[in-house]
Amino acid sequence: MRKIVLKNDGSIPVNDILCTTYQMRNFYLQMRDGFFTDLDIMNYIQHFKAVKMMKKGYNVLDVCCGRSMLLPLMRYHAKDINKYIGVDIAENNIKINKDIRNNKLINPKKHYPFNTEIIISNVSEMADKIKDKIHFCVYTSAIEHMHKDYGEKSLKECSKVMVKGAKLFLSCPNTPENQNGYDVRYKAHVYEWKLSELKEELLKNDFIIVKEIGLTGDLRNFKKALNKMPLYLQQFYKSIIDYLPIEFAKPILFINLPKQASEVLIIARKK
Repeated sequence: MRKIVLKNDGSIPVNDILCTTYQMRNFYLQMRDGFFTDLDIMNYIQHFKAVKMMKKGYNVLDVCCGRSMLLPLMRYHAKDINKYIGVDIAENNIKINKDIRNNKLINPKKHYPFNTEIIISNVSEMADKIKDKIHFCVYTSAIEHMHKDYGEKSLKECSKVMVKGAKLFLSCPNTPENQNGYDVRYKAHVYEWKLSELKEELLKNDFIIVKEIGLTGDLRNFKKALNKMPLYLQQFYKSIIDYLPIEFAKPILFINLPKQASEVLIIARKK
């Protein structure tokens, strides 16, 4: 049986690992503290974008929800959805009874203007546990934390619970085409997908790719792409780099360069 671990420190063969439970940093606290990187800005932006895509009456599924980073933004910007459903394999990661911006205890039934439900489950086996039809599925920075086999199954499970036309908001690292996905950048990751294989897997599971968006990346890769752009675009992007701190600039610079980005977002629609 494969193991659930906090991180992959190299002592366990990768084929023996089901997933890791290490969570992304709390970008609310990082920014409040004043110490943050482009990854924190990237995560704030992508969560806010996902929330802005939620519409009145939606049932929203948060895959590998952890401490539910979406909820503070949803409270103000998606208050008229019908229901939030968070699924995570690690019960210890769930913090729905606390405001994760300040660690204060809350009553979710009174705090949020929509229904909330938490399901403890392996996301590769979650469909039978979800009783509501899903209109919007958020799957951010999580599929890389599980073995590829389970990542594939999790996408099938997402497709099963989503209604026709529902949107999937999926982000993860973007592994170069010539690199083994198990050769990961971070100990918290198990398998980092290539953009091409992720798109192929989505197509297998009745999804249509709507958009591909670069979330952040290596500035050297951006400068190589910049040299091939028309002069007016070079001047535009150089003005961004000149003015914005690089922590804010990188999540903007790679928006139209998903293939060159180190982190990528795919928005897909269920057929």
